[in-house]
Amino acid sequence: MKPNEIREMNLTELEMKERDLQEEYFNLRFQKVTNRLENPWKLHEVRKDIARVKTIIREKQQQEKKAE
Repeated sequence: MKPNEIREMNLTELEMKERDLQEEYFNLRFQKVTNRLENPWKLHEVRKDIARVKTIIREKQQQEKKAE
């Protein structure tokens, strides 16, 4: 997921996306523990996407505070 794609989302969509990614990350970790994970690199990618979404949520929250 590209940062520009994430920046186009509003705050509600970002929070929903973060929850979806957290669920996906949990499922991937579960697959890893049970040795059913086909692509271990996917864990890394999802973790990075979660970080990107959290960073942009934080940016948007700070922009809202400055606007007030």
